[in-house]
Amino acid sequence: MKNYPYVIAGLPDLIPDFEKSSYDIDAILRQVSENMPARDKRYLDWLLFGLEGKNLTAHFYRGVFKSRNRFLREYFRFDLDLRNIQVAYVARTNQTDASDYIIGDGPLVDALLTGRGTDFGASEFYEDSAKLFTILGGSNILDREQNIDLMRWRKASDITTFNYFDIDYLLCFITKLMIIRRWDSLDKKVGAELFSKLVDEVRSTYKKEEPNS
Repeated sequence: MKNYPYVIAGLPDLIPDFEKSSYDIDAILRQVSENMPARDKRYLDWLLFGLEGKNLTAHFYRGVFKSRNRFLREYFRFDLDLRNIQVAYVARTNQTDASDYIIGDGPLVDALLTGRGTDFGASEFYEDSAKLFTILGGSNILDREQNIDLMRWRKASDITTFNYFDIDYLLCFITKLMIIRRWDSLDKKVGAELFSKLVDEVRSTYKKEEPNS
């Protein structure tokens, strides 16, 4: 259990209100990282790498799904499924082919590529599909992004329901902290304009790796 009870006791309570926070995020990251043994620090590095959208390639997901850390495996499985559904929805809305952008394989991917129903038949394989499709159908792009981040926030909490003083608790905390950082970096006045680029970002960020990569 190391000295995690001491570290965790000193962490602030995080609230996903999407307003400008008063947290010194860099200082908190240093505090957590400096009190981790080398093995757990590697898990933190994986998490921070994966929370940068530009790094979310098929290669990353293959690697993280082999991790010995439960939080990393479960959170990024949820993340990949969410992003694949989002890509399929955007592709259908824009009458484009989703197959170039969806990552991975399996029953959910098959449903997203071949399903004709309103939800592609995803509800059989993704328990939060109804909630996600309701969010994606909203007209306010900024609200959609906030609600999707709330899904990520709640998933991180769900994974660590029974974790209190261990590495998974800290990874959950850092995941939430990075969600807060994302919104801290946005000027509310330009937030809607930034997120209007969602379709282009989805297409470029989550495109499958080139065959020789």
